Amino acid sequence: MQKLSLSDFEHSINPATWETADELVQSGKVKNLREIERHFWVALVETDEGDYEAEVMITPHKIKAYACECFGEGRRLMCAHIAATLIRLRQFLEQRAETKRLKAEQKPSSELTRFTVQAALENAGPEALVAFVKDYARKDKDFALALKTRFAALVTASENPYALVLDSVIPKPGTLSNLREPEFRRLRKALDGLEEQQDFAVAQLDYRNMFLISTAIFAKIPFLLSKTEGNRRATLLHFCQKAFQVWEKIDESTPSPELKETLWNTLFELGAKEQFPAELSRDAIHFLSKTAKDNARFERLNQLFDQSPYPASNFILQLFLTSLAVRNQPEATVRVLADYIPRPDMVKEAFLQLYYLKHWDAATQIGEHFLQNQTFSAGQIREVENVLLYMAEQQGDRKRQVHWLRHRFLINGHQELFDKLKTAAGDSWPKERQLLLQELEVRKDTAKMAALLATEMEKDRLALLLEESGDLNLLQRYEDLFLADQKPFVQRMYVHMLSIYLKDHFGTPAAQHIRLRLSDLLFKGETEMVIQIIRELTKLFPERLSLPAELAELFPKSKRKGI
Repeated sequence: MQKLSLSDFEHSINPATWETADELVQSGKVKNLREIERHFWVALVETDEGDYEAEVMITPHKIKAYACECFGEGRRLMCAHIAATLIRLRQFLEQRAETKRLKAEQKPSSELTRFTVQAALENAGPEALVAFVKDYARKDKDFALALKTRFAALVTASENPYALVLDSVIPKPGTLSNLREPEFRRLRKALDGLEEQQDFAVAQLDYRNMFLISTAIFAKIPFLLSKTEGNRRATLLHFCQKAFQVWEKIDESTPSPELKETLWNTLFELGAKEQFPAELSRDAIHFLSKTAKDNARFERLNQLFDQSPYPASNFILQLFLTSLAVRNQPEATVRVLADYIPRPDMVKEAFLQLYYLKHWDAATQIGEHFLQNQTFSAGQIREVENVLLYMAEQQGDRKRQVHWLRHRFLINGHQELFDKLKTAAGDSWPKERQLLLQELEVRKDTAKMAALLATEMEKDRLALLLEESGDLNLLQRYEDLFLADQKPFVQRMYVHMLSIYLKDHFGTPAAQHIRLRLSDLLFKGETEMVIQIIRELTKLFPERLSLPAELAELFPKSKRKGI
């Protein structure tokens, strides 16, 4: 495990883990912190899921090891329980040090016993302070970084001074794949500083600095996302997502049309360079396309797509399709995607993007058109059909609901789909049922026809279908419908179907098969019917000497003579 510093370990863990840990400490969930052995600390962390004992081993400055009861096999990353324990331990150690310091200050003395920063500043001249800051900044890189981040807003010689702050901590492109921990820590500190400045700008409605900081982050950080993974990537993605949220706040609330236009142009340029991480593509497409009814903006989006080499990237293709949908041209989206038939994955992703962005007219036309043209694979077909059915249900489009429910039922025959189909059809259900039966008959799908007739309690048609099929398994599935008032039919069908089996099967195995088939009927309490079936079979096949003895095994010895 990589050793972390107790003083700033939060810069090296997942932001979500840190937030959860901080909440646990603030709500007093870390209990019974104690030092079991020198440098070995234990605490109990209470959560809604249960209580977990966390263990940490530290030296005065480094976290040497940690473990938690929540850890599973192979777990290495720090959990929120460990992080909460470390925060509470750091607080405890800081409080203990402060107590010692206060005791030392309380010793009587006739001279000044505490030399404060305030006292130093009051007695130093401006020139001396500037000289000290410069000298100290040369010696301490972290101080220099904090200084630049804090006062970047005062620099007017640069178009975006915050971008220069990030440039000073981002390694050269050739070394990004091997980003060392100290380098990443400095980058994280810079981003934390910018985030603090950004939060202040949001609170003050300082739209200029909100724009500059968020734009600097997005101009520099997305490139790093492809070079990092795990907690590092999650950390960098957090800053990108927050920057995008700030952009949205600016767009919603700034009174300046010029700033709104500048913001849109900035996002457009980032999109043209495909600098949006996958997790923010949908948000970026929505932002850029929502004003596509403006002819000037649509023309730029159109030119971007036209000037992109074929095949366009998923982002540019989906951006253009969404713009067409915003302009109420769903049929145009189908024509654009016609060129991408050889790339069904791109067609499916475009369809889903329009669905998620709630451009359902365009998504519906795309899905139906490319299903009809057999563009998709089997797995893609099922996914697209499910989405089309969901959209039809949400839009209250009964005609499409019936179409897709019928289609899905014809494929798998699930009772749930049948019930939904019947509900969606409403008053037209008799007609729909007849069309469904005709389709099943054409497909010779006896099993689904039987299920439909049984559900609709069309017993006469079901009986005729069972007779025509000659399928004993199918008969046994629906025999309960007939046992109450049509026992002769059930008995006749058993004799007929078992006789057909005995014509082609012989000996003890055949007799055992007949006994197994009749055992289920006997279990349902139809003893007399089973006896009559056995008698008829033995009459029809008197030469089968093993048949009577084998079937008699169905009954206790006391009843066998009567049979």
